[in-house]
Amino acid sequence: MASINLSHLRYLLALIAFVTLSTLGVAEAQSFQLQTEASLTLSISQEADEAIDRAQRWLTAQPAPAQRIDKLLRDYALAPADAPAFRIARCDITPLEYTMPAPEAIEAYTNLTATVEQCRSNPKRLFALQRDIPTENPPSNWRETIALALINTQKVTPLGGHWNDSTEDTLWAILVLRALLNESTPVQLAE
Repeated sequence: MASINLSHLRYLLALIAFVTLSTLGVAEAQSFQLQTEASLTLSISQEADEAIDRAQRWLTAQPAPAQRIDKLLRDYALAPADAPAFRIARCDITPLEYTMPAPEAIEAYTNLTATVEQCRSNPKRLFALQRDIPTENPPSNWRETIALALINTQKVTPLGGHWNDSTEDTLWAILVLRALLNESTPVQLAE
C-alpha cells in the first residue's frame, strides 16, 4: 500500500472532502470521499441543484482553459455528482495545493452573516469559509447562509448561469454548492 503524506494532500482533500485531517494513507487507485452529516433544507437544496445545473451549462459553453490545473478544476466541477470517481494524477497534487484559497481567520466565523455579505461576490473565499467551518460550535445555519449567498448572486443568461461573468468564479461556486449539498464527486488517485 502506497502512503501519501498529508502535507501534499491537505488542500486537495479540502477540495474534495472539505475537512482537514492529520494523516491519510491511500492505496493506489483507491477512491475516497468524506461527507458531513448536516444538510440543507429541501427548498434550498433544490435551488442549489438548479444553480449548479445552470452553472455547468454556462461553463461548458465557455472555451476550455489552456493550463492543466485550470482544466482539471473545470473538469472536476463539470463531473457528475453521482460519478464513481474523478481520477487525478499524483503530479497534480502540489499544483492543486497552490490553487486552494487561503484559510479564513477564525474571527470571520464570529459573525458569519456579515462575513458572507462582505465576500458574497468571491466564490473562492466562500469555498474557504465552508471548508474551514469550526467543528466545535459552528455558526448556526452556516450552510444556508453560504448557499443562499451564492444562489442569490448567480447571473442567469440564455447559456445558463455564472458568477461575475468569470469561469474561475463559476467553477468555485459549483464546488462550494456541491460541498454544501454533500455531493462532491469522489477522487481517485491514478498512477
